[in-house]
Amino acid sequence: MRITLSKVEIEKYANTYDYTEDETLCLLMGEAQKRGFMTRNDLEAVAKWKWRGGRTRQLAAENSEEEVREITQIAFAAKSERLRIGALLALRGVQRPMASVILHFAFPDKYPILDIRAMKSVGGSTFYTFEKWIAYTALCRQKATAENVTLRTLDRALWSADKTQNPRRRKTPLAGT
Repeated sequence: MRITLSKVEIEKYANTYDYTEDETLCLLMGEAQKRGFMTRNDLEAVAKWKWRGGRTRQLAAENSEEEVREITQIAFAAKSERLRIGALLALRGVQRPMASVILHFAFPDKYPILDIRAMKSVGGSTFYTFEKWIAYTALCRQKATAENVTLRTLDRALWSADKTQNPRRRKTPLAGT
């Protein structure tokens, strides 16, 4: 995996990303991070943002309020990266792509989003493992630092670059990455 986009290309592609739902989710997850946990409504909002189909939203809604609170409290407080993302996988409807959305919007300076479009932009496969997620996270952090851009800007750019090059790619989330 590697990111070949220059800073100019990152900014150009990021500027073509146009999803107004991002700001709402950013505010919602910022509040969850301050609280130290998510609510079931927060989880359902993440599922709605990430996935076009209703099945994941339906599964997310099957988690009890108490489960969502306890599991996300553990994830948000974890020092171990493996525990942080691993805890989120205990929630119904949450796999690594959705867990990465939760972490991205709760901790915007630390985590990128795993997504088919972003992975295609860096030459990675969509067979997601902890090792792949941690390597992708490190790659994105390094590139964002080197180019002096935020992870959100880089994330938007990677998604938009693939969308521009492959507009008909299947299984695209409703609201971007």
